[in-house]
Amino acid sequence: MILKNKYNPSTRRWLGWLLMGLAGCVTPYDNKLDVRPAGIVVQGFVSNQPGPYQIQINTPAQYEYSSLSFGVRGASVYITDDLGQREDLIELPTPGVYQTRNLLGQTGRTYQLHIVANGKTYESKPELLRAVSSIEKVYSESYRNVNPITRQDQLGGWRVYIDTKDAPEQGNYYRWNWVHYAQTSQCGVIMEGGQPRYSVYCCTDCWNIFRCTGPGCINVASDALINGNILSRQLVAEVPVGCRDRYYLEVEQQAISREAYVYWKTVKQLLQNTGGVFDVAPAGLQGNLRCVSDPSEQVFGFFEVVGISRVGHYVDRTQSERTLCPMPLPSPSMPPPCLPCLESAYRTPKEPAFWVK
Repeated sequence: MILKNKYNPSTRRWLGWLLMGLAGCVTPYDNKLDVRPAGIVVQGFVSNQPGPYQIQINTPAQYEYSSLSFGVRGASVYITDDLGQREDLIELPTPGVYQTRNLLGQTGRTYQLHIVANGKTYESKPELLRAVSSIEKVYSESYRNVNPITRQDQLGGWRVYIDTKDAPEQGNYYRWNWVHYAQTSQCGVIMEGGQPRYSVYCCTDCWNIFRCTGPGCINVASDALINGNILSRQLVAEVPVGCRDRYYLEVEQQAISREAYVYWKTVKQLLQNTGGVFDVAPAGLQGNLRCVSDPSEQVFGFFEVVGISRVGHYVDRTQSERTLCPMPLPSPSMPPPCLPCLESAYRTPKEPAFWVK
């Protein structure tokens, strides 16, 4: 998305912060641009799935640099529950990122985030961890489109859908997401003349991780029209034409609060709005955090407590009529020592939960 100058500075600044939160990025510190307005942006969650969980705390730069942010260092961050238990988070090397140690969210428990940063105290509203219904069925269907150059009909990709049974009580809210894992044998490259020349093999099994980010990935719904019935053909992902392989996805269904549902719908509307006059003003985006020591200070973002169910799904691309598969780099005639597959947000040596060899 391009932030155009026709938006007023406040709106550009807001959109920059929202994109930052969706992408989960922290811009490296640059002391030449260290002009920090009041206010913090908080993103993070607790769920019923095994942790650790991370909380990200940033301060936005001045509005001339609308997408720039600074991670908040040295904060005291902890989470409490309705039983009086407390877990203190540890600060990671990445600026502004704090991680739980042993916490595992439990359905029916209520959790609250607390932050002490820059001499101020912040807290979220207490949030209930809701029970989540299971995904009853996940399936994919190919679709076709028109080649913009040849004007010929062609395979466009695959759409992935789920069916789920809504709980009988009213007021259920859902969010869907996905993660794609692709097994790789290459954990590095050898550069020659500033260009990648050869690949370096991984020492062990390794998977690259691709996550859904950006406004197009905000996928929420309420049960207002289907209460207690089957929600069918809910679109959760689109798989592109690529290599002739089995494309592995983990599809995630979340049970969220009404406040989280409204928040993410508003975020999506703000990010997709391209007109000169906004339907939703930035001030209308209400999160669930506040500054206890200074109630007049705006606090942006949302601390989510969500019930999550996941299923794995393979999209069979082995017989697709066309392919867009990049050529791998060659290996040198005398392969160098292999490289380890290092755990990160984008790569893992751990076999995905539903992987089938």
